[in-house]
Amino acid sequence: MQIVLSALMALHILGGVFWAGSTFAIARTGGAGAQQLFGPQMGAATLTVLAGLGLWGILHHGPMGPMEHVLGIGALTAVAAAGVQGATRRKNPIKGQRIAAALLAVAVICMAVARFVGF
Repeated sequence: MQIVLSALMALHILGGVFWAGSTFAIARTGGAGAQQLFGPQMGAATLTVLAGLGLWGILHHGPMGPMEHVLGIGALTAVAAAGVQGATRRKNPIKGQRIAAALLAVAVICMAVARFVGF
């Protein structure tokens, strides 16, 4: 079980770092590389979400507490970011990347502070 947990954690973190990092960079540079990175970003988003679901299934049993609520908010904002990126790919990718960057910033903050909520 420890190997599965470690692998899921590594996939979740590495996928999330690439996804959020590339989104922040594209948003900051006015859309440079947005089309070329769309596929890898969506791949990283999928990997991150699936690994996060696996981690949730392993680590969070029983009633939801403050930690799970914060993680849930982070997960929802991350999924929303992927949706925005997908929906705005052709119409206005720069605006979509900027909105997604804000949503992913919320997700990253939620993941970072979740274990400290309620103490």
